[in-house]
Amino acid sequence: MRILISHINFPAQFRRLAPALSEAGHEVVFIYRNSEWHAQKPSADLRLIQAEIHRQGGSEALHPYLRRFESCIIEGQAVFRSAHQLLQEGWYPDCIINHVGFGNGLFLSDLFPDARRIGLFEWYYKARDSDVDFLRRGSVEPDRAMRLRIWNSQVLLELAHCDVGVVPTNWQREQFPDHLSSNLEVIHEGIDCPRLGSLRTSSPPTLSCLPNSPDIEVLTYVSRGFEEYRGFPQAIRAISELQKRRPNLHTLLVGSDVVAYGAPRNDGLSWREWAVRELSLDPKRTHWMGALQEAEYHKVLTLSSVHLYLTVPFVLSWSLQEAMAAGCSIVASDTAPVQEVLKDSHSALLVDFFSPEAQVNAIERLLDDPRLAERLAAAAKADAQHYSHQKGLAGWTKLIEGSG
Repeated sequence: MRILISHINFPAQFRRLAPALSEAGHEVVFIYRNSEWHAQKPSADLRLIQAEIHRQGGSEALHPYLRRFESCIIEGQAVFRSAHQLLQEGWYPDCIINHVGFGNGLFLSDLFPDARRIGLFEWYYKARDSDVDFLRRGSVEPDRAMRLRIWNSQVLLELAHCDVGVVPTNWQREQFPDHLSSNLEVIHEGIDCPRLGSLRTSSPPTLSCLPNSPDIEVLTYVSRGFEEYRGFPQAIRAISELQKRRPNLHTLLVGSDVVAYGAPRNDGLSWREWAVRELSLDPKRTHWMGALQEAEYHKVLTLSSVHLYLTVPFVLSWSLQEAMAAGCSIVASDTAPVQEVLKDSHSALLVDFFSPEAQVNAIERLLDDPRLAERLAAAAKADAQHYSHQKGLAGWTKLIEGSG
């Protein structure tokens, strides 16, 4: 089977699906624009085509609501031009799989009208009962609400041309209107449960930033960027308080000092800069790890005494399920879709997203009660099997073959 995959980034959510399809004997072409810094070199059987946009979008001359839509159209045109060379070569896909949201799949059905279309949908924008009003702890002003509605334009256009859509969690599916969600299947991208599950079965690794002492406690926090959407302000306040209470506590903060979701601070400071200025953090026990390659990231999960994960109701991070599969004891926010994968007092301690005090108390409870921490970690590890990459691949294969 000939399969065309498209995402603005390579490999992104298709990091396991694309090579697995290629290894299964399918002809796979992946059209992308940016290669992620951690991307592995693909096999010779997986063909990559890099798209190039002809100009930047978001013109100031446009109505503000339409600037994102214009950028999506430009992205869609770039992918169309790149895919057109396949048509000129006589290569026609049986199936097209693309991430929806950046516009890269907008015009693929115009080029290949007979190909089966499968879209990966992550988010449907809403002004109520979702991320924006949760973070503001109140209603969204009309201008923002109207803008969010228009941001769904490209999502709806692609949904109209998909034979079936995929969402990673049930909660993300529920964000779509009922009459549209019936065409969406829940398939998580999948994590490497066997590898993650074996991390703690061998001798603990070492990190040069940590003292060689059996008495240290290690708190871990992982996020693509340090930002409000992933509860960084609350987490770092909790860390500051914990350092005062527990002299042997070291914190490993994994991620870049950028805002991946939501808005940056309005004073020009990054969140790390704010934290260093505002809080009394011990520099010898606060370890800013940056963005890590997989091997170093796995060391962090292996050394974790307690893992802290916070998020507003939004797209769930892979890092949560990876921490579960690695056997970490977890304190997490009592928010959707965390509640879908973790149960309070069964597989984690779930706490108020906005309360550093509640986070401190839960973390101390696990540090002071190893038996509880071990019980919760074991349950989380078992539940992580529901998100294995084998199950994800099986679900995708069923859809690609048209039997979903």
